[in-house]
Amino acid sequence: MKARPLLALVAVAAFAFGVAGAGLSATSLGAGGLTPIKYSTSFGTFGRDAYAYVAVEKGYFRDAGFDVTIVPGAGSVAVATQVAAGTVDFGPADTSALVLARGESNLPVKIVAMIHQNTMSGYLALRSSGIASPKDLEGKRIADTPGSTATVLFPLYAKRAGIDASKVTFVPASAPALPSLLASKQVDAVGQFAVGIPTFQAAAGAPISSLTYAKVVPGLMGLGLLASDEAIRTKPDVVRRFTAALLRGERYAIQNPGDAGRILNKYVPVQNPVVAAQELKIMKKYVVTEAVKKNGYGYVDRRRFASTVSIVNNFFKPKTRMTVADVYAQGFLPQKPIKG
Repeated sequence: MKARPLLALVAVAAFAFGVAGAGLSATSLGAGGLTPIKYSTSFGTFGRDAYAYVAVEKGYFRDAGFDVTIVPGAGSVAVATQVAAGTVDFGPADTSALVLARGESNLPVKIVAMIHQNTMSGYLALRSSGIASPKDLEGKRIADTPGSTATVLFPLYAKRAGIDASKVTFVPASAPALPSLLASKQVDAVGQFAVGIPTFQAAAGAPISSLTYAKVVPGLMGLGLLASDEAIRTKPDVVRRFTAALLRGERYAIQNPGDAGRILNKYVPVQNPVVAAQELKIMKKYVVTEAVKKNGYGYVDRRRFASTVSIVNNFFKPKTRMTVADVYAQGFLPQKPIKG
């Protein structure tokens, strides 16, 4: 699998939703004088997404003036294109994937806050498969959603890990299908966040091995909250209020994983609350760094952000070389940092 074909995949995905830079879909107030907002998760709906449902349940969105609908996402590139098109208003996407998507297709979206300070992307496999190192992926089949981070960035991962990418086959699959595909051994591995181990172990009834990007390409930043260029330009107060409300939900979910799992199960009954809580406990180390303790949830370390941008530029060489300002809009974090 070569880097250039994946750049073509990014370009195709960028126009799959009819990108038009439509801005916020909400143009009028809804019930109770609240502004309707549509938020997309990053990749399906798992325990790691509980923080958005917490913000609904706890009234954080309502207090900020929003009536929020949450829909499952289909990977970073898909979420970015939908935000650009205005089919959803906000959603999280991997920083590296966004840099590549904007560099290749000029997607009019930017990150306004960080959800995860470090990338959680990687590959999961049954421990019994013998896949214990990146090199073990050669000759294997990996299920993933086209446009997801693990697929888009695979050439970089393969190069750094010394893998012959041409010997790895990616099998297109939806996010909800991945646990069963791995459990039934229809594929050898899946593209997935490291926090997904509890979910996949529950589905397979067997131990899971994790191969993370963080060990192969250290320093990459994780998911950032996206807003369209138009929303950033024309409705900055909406972007600020939504960002603060979502980050309040994230803090609560990280501090109270058991309750957050219960809340997720209330809204998405197929999600096991105990498994969801386990995901959130793992996620904490990707969210609550020393920098976040000092500066608050959503903090953007511009030095690390610039390093991530540079890695993508230098490896993938997108059509347009990106800068931090091309993909990050500053000034949208809460004035009073959300710490804890």
